[in-house]
Amino acid sequence: MEGFDYQLFDGLIRLPAWLANPAFEQIMFEGLEDMEARFFSPYAPRLHLLERFQAKSAELRRSQVQEVFEGFHKFENTYPNIARVQTLVTPRLPHSLGWLRRNPSRVRKARPFYAPFPDIVTASDEALKDQCVQEFGKPLGPFVADFIEISERNILGRDDAVQTFSNELHRTFPILNFHPRNVESAFDALASLARRRLPTPLMRRELEEMLQEHLEQELPFHDAFPLHIRSDRNEPAPFALQIDAKAFSGAPAPYPASEVWASDLIKPLDKTARWLRSHNVSRVALRGSYRLTTALVLGWSLRSAHGFELDVGTRGGIWRTNDRPRAGEAAPDWEIEEPESLCGDQLAVSVGVLRNPATDLPNTADVLRGSVLGFHLATALTSAAEAQASASLIKRTIDKFVARLQPNGIQLYTACPAALAVVLGHRWNAMPPTQLHEYLHAARRYIPTAAVTV
Repeated sequence: MEGFDYQLFDGLIRLPAWLANPAFEQIMFEGLEDMEARFFSPYAPRLHLLERFQAKSAELRRSQVQEVFEGFHKFENTYPNIARVQTLVTPRLPHSLGWLRRNPSRVRKARPFYAPFPDIVTASDEALKDQCVQEFGKPLGPFVADFIEISERNILGRDDAVQTFSNELHRTFPILNFHPRNVESAFDALASLARRRLPTPLMRRELEEMLQEHLEQELPFHDAFPLHIRSDRNEPAPFALQIDAKAFSGAPAPYPASEVWASDLIKPLDKTARWLRSHNVSRVALRGSYRLTTALVLGWSLRSAHGFELDVGTRGGIWRTNDRPRAGEAAPDWEIEEPESLCGDQLAVSVGVLRNPATDLPNTADVLRGSVLGFHLATALTSAAEAQASASLIKRTIDKFVARLQPNGIQLYTACPAALAVVLGHRWNAMPPTQLHEYLHAARRYIPTAAVTV
């Protein structure tokens, strides 16, 4: 098989999984590498990362494998932090390097399982690095251990590639059935497009449209952009853009300082919101688990004033932020305690469902009795519409006291479902600078966490 066919077919086989990844943007053949795919990442210095592939259709000698690795290493040294991973694709590694197909993959796949045991993870990583240093020396060995992957793929020809492409379609979209004739037509159309357009990028939208046109059915691409908030629970997050909120989970480490919330959570979320708007994405589906501060920051970063609507996962199903109460429906019966004064120059606000946070505020520094605008609901919220009505009531009432008392800021204390916190943040528009807090059960007091300001 010709070298270009091999790299083209390998890229098309990977395409279904890439399209299922909402961060995937485009692919290019015969650029600086045989094949490169580009992804959005709010943590990348340039907001995008590359996955780079060098595809060799012939079996390689050990010296040729090392030459490929050295080329990858040179790219990383010249353009640091641009490539997420660089992959050698080949039918078969030399026998002496057979361990490279097994050991790095095994170590990387085991990391989530051993995450609660960092000493095991470190020992495993160091053992792999030592093995790579023994084989390739320094500085290449550590780079191979950390940033290079091996993909052994023996493509016998076009028909074999079509069958593997079909398998990937079924694996990625298992709920659908694809007619073999349509799969073959889609494969050939995509291959023809790639050949015509060398070496220009192929954009996600045109790849989606061509694939669906030839498959003669809509693929389950995301109606709502999936955003997974990763906590210390290490939940799997296939086919979602991940936001790393592990440091903000509250256990076992203490909550970080406000400036860390700003740099490591609010800033990536802001970059994500800007990227979503630039791609005309208005609906976002929130997944994962998160604390109340994170929930408020999520809603605030993707707030309604910026054109977003959210699908918030709850145990009872999805609560959508555009699920408004019907005309005539009564809002939940919130008890409202009005403040007599400010706390210094701040308006203290407490929001509690079932538990009333105002009872613990006297244990919190600078919060005085009679100076809290308190909201308490004695019954549970049962629907998205109730959450929307509640957020609207809370927001209107706060607006009234902001206008009356003219505070320089708001101190917000919550004890409510995370979904309500998301909805409240989503409506937190045109408000004074707001300091959020988390509750420490052992001390029965609140501590400051993130600060948000419009």
